Amino acid sequence: MKTGRRSVKGGLRAAGLLGLALLGGCRGQVGEGGLSERFSGWFSGWFSAEWRALEAEQVRMKQELAGLPSLFPDQQTERIGYSSKPSSVRRGARLAAERGGVPETRMIRLDLGSKQRIDRVVLVPADFAVDADPGAGYGFPVRWRVEVADDPSFEEAELLGDYTGADFPNPGVWPVSVVPEEPVSGRYVRLTAVKLWGRNGRSLLALGELMVLQGVRNVAAGLPREALRVSDSDEALRNWSVMNLVDSQSVVGAPSGILASSTEGFQSQAERGAQAVKWLQVDLGEECPIDEVRMFPARAVEFPARRGFGFPLRWRLEASREASFAEPVVLGESGKADFANPLENPVVQAVPGLGARYLRLTATKLGERFNDYMLALAELQVFSAGENVAAGCPATASDSRETPRWSSAFLTDGFTSQRQVAAWPSYLDGLEQRRQLEVAWAALPERRQELSRRVLRRLIEWGLGISCLAALGLGWAARRNRRERRRELEALRQRIARDVHDEIGSGLGTIALLSQMAGAKGTHPEEARQDFTEINHLSREITESLRDIVWLIRPETRTLGDLAQRLRETAASMLAAVPHDFAVDPAVQGRELPLEFKRQVLLVFKEALHNVMRHAGATRASVRVGGDAAHFVLELEDNGCGFDPGAAVSGAGVRGMRQRAATLGGRLEIGGARGGGTRLRLVVPWP
Repeated sequence: MKTGRRSVKGGLRAAGLLGLALLGGCRGQVGEGGLSERFSGWFSGWFSAEWRALEAEQVRMKQELAGLPSLFPDQQTERIGYSSKPSSVRRGARLAAERGGVPETRMIRLDLGSKQRIDRVVLVPADFAVDADPGAGYGFPVRWRVEVADDPSFEEAELLGDYTGADFPNPGVWPVSVVPEEPVSGRYVRLTAVKLWGRNGRSLLALGELMVLQGVRNVAAGLPREALRVSDSDEALRNWSVMNLVDSQSVVGAPSGILASSTEGFQSQAERGAQAVKWLQVDLGEECPIDEVRMFPARAVEFPARRGFGFPLRWRLEASREASFAEPVVLGESGKADFANPLENPVVQAVPGLGARYLRLTATKLGERFNDYMLALAELQVFSAGENVAAGCPATASDSRETPRWSSAFLTDGFTSQRQVAAWPSYLDGLEQRRQLEVAWAALPERRQELSRRVLRRLIEWGLGISCLAALGLGWAARRNRRERRRELEALRQRIARDVHDEIGSGLGTIALLSQMAGAKGTHPEEARQDFTEINHLSREITESLRDIVWLIRPETRTLGDLAQRLRETAASMLAAVPHDFAVDPAVQGRELPLEFKRQVLLVFKEALHNVMRHAGATRASVRVGGDAAHFVLELEDNGCGFDPGAAVSGAGVRGMRQRAATLGGRLEIGGARGGGTRLRLVVPWP
């Protein structure tokens, strides 16, 4: 195994050295995505049909994501949702013991008022950050079930969805739909959590919204307090309340499509005081039974941070058979307190089938714009028999700001201030598809790594085979004509080395990355992990040299400032254990330098740092980069053991630095006495 290890080591070194030379001709071909990543993708795509299929799948997923709706960010209002009273883990265990192993549960029950067809029940998570928890999915049940029944005792309940057999993954901000396999109907809907969400020794049940969909409507929206029953409730002003389960305000926001809106909705003229009365009115064209009214808050381009822009603080919604509203019927109102800003969530008002032709929203306390007040609304929908009968209907108002983006005509155009309004089922289905695709997308890197590991094994096998063949060829040629054909043999070695580089040299970055992962994998034998570790170490050394060459040939690294930044990074890496200062003269940072100048300076600097770390024993160092009108100057000082420039030295380091300085037409000055530190000064004429 040691012989094989030396063979791999020699092959990698030879390939890497030739890679340094060949890379000098690849100027501009290495992107900032990373040499290793680019070569990994190129090699893997060349060798693996699975990799090519994975790339095709990634393209398909990207196209599908572009055609799916997404959640608007930051839609959680101050009405966070419902939360049960927190219970300690110890108390839950005690209660479970008292009940013979039955865990502590929480229950939410909705009374729909009459027997209703139920197409799906949707659990919308709450978003409430606590301690180090980011907040999305706060309090979502871990094990739970949903049932439907005609009687409140649920003695003859129909199971809609059962997730009590295993822990349900926390959905974060994504809504969870429970869709029955067969059509169901019932008056009561019950959610039972048999295992609660827990953090820091506390457990509880929390939801942002509990929706019951019938067609395009949420028949649970706006249910009265007496229709809601829970095990217990941690009531906290507007933030946490049982009523927040059916207030249509949650992280889901408004049901939206993918088409962007070119309009923003309706906006009244501004007033100096909030108490001015404004109204807007929609004519449905004919009298029809009204089941539900939805009001979509606006968002103005000129005030992007103000979600719920212009939504009235106090309002009244009325219906009438006559345009004069001589005998109006009040459908709903905000109440005595200011209405909580709904952000971009729809405000839903359920109506028990009242017949009317006209709908009017009256604002009795306006929302603030900047230092004035007005009424604004993005869209108004009126549902009758599952259809929005207000779509495209004419709207009038007490006054209206008419611009290309604001008009009373935009109140029923089917768009909010940002996107097209969608139906709840299609919106929720689209969100679920997006969630699944994003989960699959997040798993792509791991799949890529696994495929890359397979390609790595194949490359190693091929590389070792080529190395063995090359060694046999060289040995055979040497035995046949050792003296007469020495130069031909060297040329043959060079050609073979170049051939080896064409196969494996460009993959050093890939080998470094994947050998590190393979070496860390505990399922490999210890000896194999050592081999992977050595391969990783050697390939990283060569890759470091490649990085210097890549930096040198990058077209954007032209000036002394760029060179100084590279020297700073090199010093930070090589002098990591030695405190040091690094100064650059700003007066000369803009000078442009040729590639060969930068290369020689960088190599002199790295050799000098190597001497500091290896021989000086310094505890402090300083670097200054600058110059005057005629010369570039690089100075390196340390407080180490010192250096006698007149003494004979066995190494080639100082001699090599002087030769590089002479190549640039300059000189290398080394001063200081032994024991008093060393001062190295490189002075070179500007190119």
